[in-house]
Amino acid sequence: MLHHDLQSLRLFVAICETRSLSKAAERINIALSAASRRLRLLEEEAGMPLVRRLPHGVEPTMAGMTALAYAESVLHLADRYVAGLADHLSGARGRVRVSASSSALVARLAPDLAGFAQAHPDIRIDLDERPTADTIAAVTRKQADMGVIVRGQAVEGLSCVPYARDRLAVVTRAQHPLAQRAAVRFADLLDEDFVALEAGTAVHRLVAERARDLGRYLKVRVQVRSFEVMCQMVHHGLGIGILPEAALRPLTQALGL
Repeated sequence: MLHHDLQSLRLFVAICETRSLSKAAERINIALSAASRRLRLLEEEAGMPLVRRLPHGVEPTMAGMTALAYAESVLHLADRYVAGLADHLSGARGRVRVSASSSALVARLAPDLAGFAQAHPDIRIDLDERPTADTIAAVTRKQADMGVIVRGQAVEGLSCVPYARDRLAVVTRAQHPLAQRAAVRFADLLDEDFVALEAGTAVHRLVAERARDLGRYLKVRVQVRSFEVMCQMVHHGLGIGILPEAALRPLTQALGL
C-alpha cells in the first residue's frame, strides 16, 4: 500500500517539470537532502525507478510518467478540497474552472468572464491560461470544467460548440514593403523571416500547416511566448508576425506597426 504525502507528490511533479532534483527542492522550499530522501521513498514504495538519472539532471521513466499523471490529479483534488472549504468561509456558493489559450482570452473571453463575475458575484472563477493542447488535456482530466481553444486541434471524447470568431492578421513594421500593399497573399509571406509563437501553440500550428499545404515552411527567426513580445520583436525588425486581430489592435498604435 502506498503512503505518499502531498509534499512528496508536489516534489515529484516539480522534479518532472524542472528535470532537476535541486531545482525541484528549491521550488517547494525543502533541503536537497530531504528532497533526495523523499524521492528515494517514492521509488521504494513504487518498487521501480520513477526517474532516470542523467549527467545533467533527471527525466521521468515510463512508470514515472504514469505516476506524474496520477500525482497531478491527486494534487488537483487536494487544491479543490482546500478551495471548496475556503469558499464556504467566504460565502461563495460555487466555483467554475476555466482553461483557455491566450488567443481565446484576447478575443472575447476576458470581457465575457467579467460580465459573468458581475452577474454572479457569489461564484468564483478559476482561470488558467494554457496552450490549446494543454487546455484539452485539462478538461479531459477534469482539471477544468470548460476550455476555450482555437479550432483545428483534434478533440476526442469532449463536446465542442462554436464560441467566437476572430481573424489572423499579419503584423509588420510600418516601413516594411508588405505594409504598403492593399492586400497580401499568404504565399507572399513565406519568403519573410517570422517572429512566431512557440511550436505548441494553436496559432503557430495553424500557420505552419497552411504553409505545408503550399509545400513551404515558415522561416522562423525568433520564437516567443506572447503576442506582446512578438510585436516588440517585429517593431525592432526581427521579422513579421501572424496573430489574432483582436490581440493586434491594442499593440499596433503603441509600437507603430
